[in-house]
Amino acid sequence: MSRSAQDVLEFDKLRELLRQRTTCAPGRRAIEALAFSQDARFLQEQFALIREAQEWLRSGNELGFGGLADPETWLARIEGPGVALEAAEFLDAASLLEISSLLRVQFREEAAKFPLLNTRAANVGDFRDVLAAIRRCILPNGEISDDASPALRRIRASMVQTRDSIQKTLKQILRLRNAEAGEDYVTLRNDRFVIPVRAENRRSTPGVVHGASATGQTVFLEPFETVEPNNQLVQLAEDEAAEIVRVLRELTERLQAVRPALVAAAETIALLDGVFARGRFARDFDAALPEFSDAGELRLEAARHPVLEDKLKSENRAVVPMNLALHREERLLVISGPNTGGKTVALKTTGLAALAAQSAIPVAAQRAVLPLFDSVLVDIGDEQSIAADLSTFSAHMLNLKSILTTATENSLVLVDEMGTGTAPDEGAALAVALLEEFRAKGCFVLATTHHDRLKAYASTAEGVLNGAVEFDDVNLRPTYRLMVGVPGGSSGIAIAQRLGLAGAII
Repeated sequence: MSRSAQDVLEFDKLRELLRQRTTCAPGRRAIEALAFSQDARFLQEQFALIREAQEWLRSGNELGFGGLADPETWLARIEGPGVALEAAEFLDAASLLEISSLLRVQFREEAAKFPLLNTRAANVGDFRDVLAAIRRCILPNGEISDDASPALRRIRASMVQTRDSIQKTLKQILRLRNAEAGEDYVTLRNDRFVIPVRAENRRSTPGVVHGASATGQTVFLEPFETVEPNNQLVQLAEDEAAEIVRVLRELTERLQAVRPALVAAAETIALLDGVFARGRFARDFDAALPEFSDAGELRLEAARHPVLEDKLKSENRAVVPMNLALHREERLLVISGPNTGGKTVALKTTGLAALAAQSAIPVAAQRAVLPLFDSVLVDIGDEQSIAADLSTFSAHMLNLKSILTTATENSLVLVDEMGTGTAPDEGAALAVALLEEFRAKGCFVLATTHHDRLKAYASTAEGVLNGAVEFDDVNLRPTYRLMVGVPGGSSGIAIAQRLGLAGAII
């Protein structure tokens, strides 16, 4: 699907509405990956999962993965050999392992009612042993537990004993020196325990100086009696660090041994989060799961453009739904009516419904029946390009030329304000000729216009229908309702009057 079609129809904004309803980063990426597909089997599988998710949500249940740390980075890190994850990364990994364990049994008791969800969830790997090993080794605050290995426990016990012995010795030295207030404490310098000594008394206590105070009046001394114990403590610290690295590498190897299953679990979580996001979207927007027609039927009942609906909701306003029915024998609809009356919205609503349906997204409609299109081709909006030295009319013609080249009998073509930007007679003639070409190709086409000639063409040509966006002649306001089977007037003077143009001009 072309980038411009997605942009014009606001498909990315629709995806944003779905992203807002995900609960984890993998789910957001799954929504981002949704794309136009012609694979009917894939689409039916996706909608079957969404249908079960809807039922799960209607039952008052939820499924969320808010506690899942994004596994993308650490899963990539353990792909190669000789890697040791950091302790914090193991906490992230533990969140995936724990959520996987819960997910495995999430639908088990109601497997008969939710067979597809249960099958997906039950196939997630069993990582309880690896999870238990991580929980034993890594504390919730990210520190390495004494229980990580017997060697680490012994090393740390020796460190405590050696540290206590050094401090005891230093305190005895302080007492023997009758240290003055402010100099009767033990501190650390360069990872070694030292005591403060006035500079003028430095020679009274043999030892190694490890620095001085800012004023230079105090030096920090390591008495010779504690040099060897301090050396032992430094060695123990190095032994501790080495043992921690060994533990982390061993834990990493356990994760590497099940990495394919971990990747599959993350993918399942992403899939289900994306499925439930679409289920929540369907609930929030009263959206329908589309039906795909082999008979060439395009039917939308009470359809809405969800992005527009969301915007209007925020303004405490309601969108006007549209109904549309085309079929194999009547594939072209020419929509006329006033500006700001909803013609372009009708095109965008239809186009976005097609994109959504073939991207496995529920359609914001009471019912949606659509063919399986091979493409959605659009010419909507002002494509004038100063950089390319193109007028609005030239840009439209180049776009329509490209659409004619691409379109097939399985394409949906949406053209706004057909035949504008040049002399009315010439524009109308070109528009009729283009519609005839699309009709010959057998495309589904929705085109808007103000040209009476196109309305007359739609009234007489086989397989072409007129449509109009309704205008309230009493209140001089558009109702935004689409009526199929009748042409509409442009109501330009009435709209100018409503917008306050001076009566003398009217």
